[in-house]
Amino acid sequence: MSLFDRFRSRKDASKPPAADPSPQPSLPSLPYSWVVSGRLAIGPMPRDLSHWQQLEQAGFRSRFSCCYPEEEQCPPPEHWLQGRVSLPDHRRQEPLKPERLQEALEAAESLIRSQPAVYLHCMAGLERSPLVAAGLIARQRGIDLLAALDVIRLCHPRAMPIYSDLDILDSVLRLP
Repeated sequence: MSLFDRFRSRKDASKPPAADPSPQPSLPSLPYSWVVSGRLAIGPMPRDLSHWQQLEQAGFRSRFSCCYPEEEQCPPPEHWLQGRVSLPDHRRQEPLKPERLQEALEAAESLIRSQPAVYLHCMAGLERSPLVAAGLIARQRGIDLLAALDVIRLCHPRAMPIYSDLDILDSVLRLP
């Protein structure tokens, strides 16, 4: 057998088996990011049961929503712990009030203490949930808001909290 024939037969033997032609149902993936490994992740709102199943397989059993109830498309399973404080986004449903943001931070902290592996979400996972996560990280680590925002953006590069909301969060974090 020539060198070429030996190479070709070895190459043919290393080919992966042909793919099964029958289509396999694929679950749509929910892109989330761990902010504190095993304790807190952020991302977009789960839109169907397969998203909740994906999260549950990843170890989540609780969620904190920054959405308004009318934004919800698919509620979490009944056995999940839940928290919610509705915050406005770029559509400016209402002005963001410091006391509302303070309430969101306290409620999210409470949920994290009672049930680690909290999925913190808003509609797209870009504005409200990263805002709250930055506040949580700043408090937890005793760092300033910009450093906390850097942590969030390292974990979740798509994070784009609204600048005026960051100003409000900064004032909330400075309260005694």
